[in-house]
Formats: sequence, C-alpha cells, structure tokens
Amino acid sequence: MSFGPQELIKRCLETHNQLFLIAEVDGRIVGNLTFRGGIRSRTQHVGEFGISVLKEFWGSGIGRLLLESLLEWAKQSKVIRKINLKVRSDNDSAIRLYRKLGFKEFGTVTREFLIEDTFYDCLYMGIEID
Repeated sequence: MSFGPQELIKRCLETHNQLFLIAEVDGRIVGNLTFRGGIRSRTQHVGEFGISVLKEFWGSGIGRLLLESLLEWAKQSKVIRKINLKVRSDNDSAIRLYRKLGFKEFGTVTREFLIEDTFYDCLYMGIEID
C-alpha cells in the first residue's frame, strides 16, 4: 500500500509512532526523513526510517540534523525503543554518520538493491532507544 504526500503527512500526524520531517533551505525543500513504527502492539516500539538529501546539499549537515531530530523525538516519544535502517553497503559517508550517532551493524543482505541493472548489498543497522 502506498500513499501520496498529503496522505502520508496526515497519517504521520495522526499516529504516535510515525514521523515525517522536511529540511528546507531558503524556502526550498532539500531533504526529508520518514519514520514508520510497527502497526501491531507488539511491534509499535520499533520502526525504520528513510532519508533523502539533494545531492548538492550532501556534506552540509542536513542529514545529521534530520537524524538528530528523529533520535530526540524517539527519546521523547516514550514509545519508540529501537530504530532500524537499511543502507547500501558502499555508502561510506552515510555509514560513518550512522556510526557516529550510535547505530550498530546487524548484518548484510546481498543483492538487496537493484539500480540500473546493478545489484548492491545492504547493511542493516539499528540503535536502541532507552
């Protein structure tokens, strides 16, 4: 099931374990972060996020600010106890950032991403919120 941007924002505003952040520079959207926790009561404490920053803004600290905002929100939520992510195993700058913020590696899945007929491995990472 997929949702359009308006429905996604509405759903995030109506739930206690979802978050949608937008990074804006001079009125221009340059990045976003979406976090979704589990639907069932036994998994509502854990979720996964996706993050995007326009290439021209890589290295500017926007990704770090989005992630720090997610972590702070999770700590204050009293619901989220673990945050997971998937990242291409060759995305060294993102992996460095995740490690700096306390994320740990949990494993690698081969051929997880297929981009322009090329397979890429995926590194699973997570952080426990206590």
